[in-house]
Amino acid sequence: MDFREPLSAAAALASGALAGFVLTNPRNRAWTINASDREIDRWISSQPTGVVVALVLAVIAVGGLQRSGSRRVSWLLAAACAVVLIGARWAVPGAGGVDTLIALHFAKTATAGFLLGAAVAAVWGRWVSQLALTLGVAGAFLLASVQKLPRGDTAYVEPASMSTSAIGEPPQWLLIGVLVLALASAVLARSQFRVQRPERKTLLTALVGALGLALLNRLLGAWIDDQEFGEPLTVWLIVAFSLAVILGVTVLIGRRLPGIDGHFLLAATGVTAAAVLVLDDLRTPRVTTPAPALLAVGVVTLAAGMAVAVRVPPKRRRPGWGLCVAAVVPLVATISPDFGNDGVALLLRLGVLGGGTGFALASALPGSAPVAVLGLALPFASLVFVAATTVPRSRVVYSGAPSEHRLPSSPASTAASDHLAGVAMLLVVAFCVYSLRERHGAPEGTAPLT
Repeated sequence: MDFREPLSAAAALASGALAGFVLTNPRNRAWTINASDREIDRWISSQPTGVVVALVLAVIAVGGLQRSGSRRVSWLLAAACAVVLIGARWAVPGAGGVDTLIALHFAKTATAGFLLGAAVAAVWGRWVSQLALTLGVAGAFLLASVQKLPRGDTAYVEPASMSTSAIGEPPQWLLIGVLVLALASAVLARSQFRVQRPERKTLLTALVGALGLALLNRLLGAWIDDQEFGEPLTVWLIVAFSLAVILGVTVLIGRRLPGIDGHFLLAATGVTAAAVLVLDDLRTPRVTTPAPALLAVGVVTLAAGMAVAVRVPPKRRRPGWGLCVAAVVPLVATISPDFGNDGVALLLRLGVLGGGTGFALASALPGSAPVAVLGLALPFASLVFVAATTVPRSRVVYSGAPSEHRLPSSPASTAASDHLAGVAMLLVVAFCVYSLRERHGAPEGTAPLT
């Protein structure tokens, strides 16, 4: 029995989960540092910037490794990234201040970008391993922060520990697991199995797309954030414009990619829009649902969705089906924003989202490694979606009193924003489904998922 393929799949799963954990960037008020307001503002600003930089570096890493052609080099780079992340975790407790934490954060996110790129380069084209990698990244996107935020409390808290991230540092078992599995995969890699050859136009398009989407998400997301004290109409006009720009650019990039590889970007965009409202609830300290239950439901439904996609004949496989399932989540939020914020209903929402996400991503896997890494990293850098669903619902407005007296939004205004957030994300998912309507057959160059 050849155990190289299962080993490679395990290494891909762990590498994707670790990269996703580091790139997870939730908005929450449970700050993990004790510092002045100005220092906290700088720390908060550094979080999304590091993530969008990682998006670009991931594509660059794939391009460089494709030129080398060696899977062994790819796994060695992944192992080196694990060593860097272990060192960063060790250095955090001794950080002398916010500037050190910010520097460590940028080092970690850059390393996570290289790690994701190395894992994609090492396994893309071998369908078992690329499914495992997708499962690891998607699982981290949905579930990374579940165990890292305090639960069952009615107030936001301020932990005493220092961290480079709002959800804390990666667990040691995951760091060591990636290091061991990547080294083992490098040692046992066979020279006849080479990294996918680079296609210049595809790589250039993916790189330009990564740069464009990273900059747009950072700038437009910050623009929405700045409207925290704005009027409701102004806020929602800016949100609508920002969402339209992101979707338009995503479609433009997708159409310039070979075959139907660009559909993976639309699938990733759709599942991100469907997920953001659930993620906001999962990351709320008031949630009392046990973390093991959330993790189990999320992982099982993701894997189940991917397994169902694998069993559908390639020519009949439609990522839009998975997006339609995931769209149930923003549809429910549109009708009843408070439904499923905790308990069994939250598990149900997470299960529907997991199943739809797994099916959509597995059905749209591209043949090209640069497109794959762009699509896998994109959900973490989708700052516009996060800002569009959090800022309007937590908005504070001026009441006409002096500037030092700020009054919270009225209950009616907040309720309307809750409904509109669901509407906005539902429209995004619907747009992605519509744009995927021409899907037929399997992506050219992809190993058949059968």
